Amino acid sequence: MKADKKLSNMIDNTSTAVVDNKIKNQSILLINILPIISVLTNLAVNLINNMDILDMIKISILISLLTSAMVFYINNQRHIINVKYAIYIIPFLYLLSLLLVQLISKPEIYSFWMLGGLLISMLIDNKLGIMVYYNLTFILSLSHWLKLETTIHLLIMGVLFTLLSDSLKRRSTVVYASIILLSSNITLSFILNNFIFESNSNVNYLASLFSIFAVLVVAFLLSNLYNRLITSDIIKTKASSNLITNKTEDKMVVNSLEMNKNNIDTVSYNDETDNYDKGVRTSYQLLLSEDNELLVRMKKYSEALYNHSRLIGDLSARAASLIGADEVLSRAGGYYHEIGKIVGRDYIEEGLKLADKYGFPDELKEIIKQHNIKYDKPTFVEAAIVMISDNVVSTIDYIDKTGDKKFSPDKIVDNLFRMRMDKGTFDDCGLCVKNFKLLKDFYIKEFGKANKY
Repeated sequence: MKADKKLSNMIDNTSTAVVDNKIKNQSILLINILPIISVLTNLAVNLINNMDILDMIKISILISLLTSAMVFYINNQRHIINVKYAIYIIPFLYLLSLLLVQLISKPEIYSFWMLGGLLISMLIDNKLGIMVYYNLTFILSLSHWLKLETTIHLLIMGVLFTLLSDSLKRRSTVVYASIILLSSNITLSFILNNFIFESNSNVNYLASLFSIFAVLVVAFLLSNLYNRLITSDIIKTKASSNLITNKTEDKMVVNSLEMNKNNIDTVSYNDETDNYDKGVRTSYQLLLSEDNELLVRMKKYSEALYNHSRLIGDLSARAASLIGADEVLSRAGGYYHEIGKIVGRDYIEEGLKLADKYGFPDELKEIIKQHNIKYDKPTFVEAAIVMISDNVVSTIDYIDKTGDKKFSPDKIVDNLFRMRMDKGTFDDCGLCVKNFKLLKDFYIKEFGKANKY
């Protein structure tokens, strides 16, 4: 009976994930019709501004081509669509920036239109951010008949904004990154204005400096607000999951939620509630933050290890979402499954010591211990997902480096799943046959078709 109930819960969770995916697919329509919306927006603004018909047609064709290229890129990058609220953020910021380009009289000086590309770089994807910058710069150049040197100046600033976007959203580095951008903007303006630094020159240095500064401040504040919203969703998801699976934790979650309604920043303290709240409300928020101390240490220790861990985290989160498992726990598990390597020796033992020192939630500690079959078998679904992600990526990377072409990625995935099943690796984790097949198909699609790892 107990096993049947557990299986039933898993099937229900899977059904929920399928419904969510249908809603997401419907919402992607907004991305696909973005070129049409962009052209119509441009035509409406240009009609108001009484622009010449021929110029209006030229700009509309340019917008259509550039925006279509951007949409093509988005549709071929699955991770972009999977970013929370990306399907709404991208069209809104792009159209807002397009409006600012057309409505502001001197957008090359009053560069508030740059906010859209910067936020997309900070919140969603760097490459997409640079595409937005370049699209808007070329549209701006044609619609306002900018000089070549001014267009070059804007393109260079777009590259700098994108390269420094990660630093701009971190409190520890935002000041330094802002200084680099502000000084670069003034220096480029000075050079391209033939080294003239007078009030009657063609460039209003003070206005340009102010507008860039305003863009940086607003981008920083909005990116932090976005991260808080995401963290809030994470907390609700985790609390909701625990309400379904454990009656004891039900009471703790309800108490925590009631407490947060009265005062969001206040945490009540009785023994079990305090431990739960720190494990979910605080720890996951900190652990998933890009400027987390341990992630920074990992990146300094090894860029390869950092990139591998981020890849495993992102892959595991998407796999968990597919079968209705805990995305947040799976992502955190991927990020920290090999954190012990920054210390050395036995990386699992060292990872568990770090986990104790930094107050990791118990489930996350278990993933560190259970992701490696040589150490322990996974006892819950999220640990199994992280183990599979790590196995698949590591094996494909190893075979790719050896140059052995006789094993295709989809065959590797198929063999890994069959081997784990034969050895009973997943016997204790509660992974049903249906979800096992869904996960297998997921990894085959990820690696078999793209063949990029």
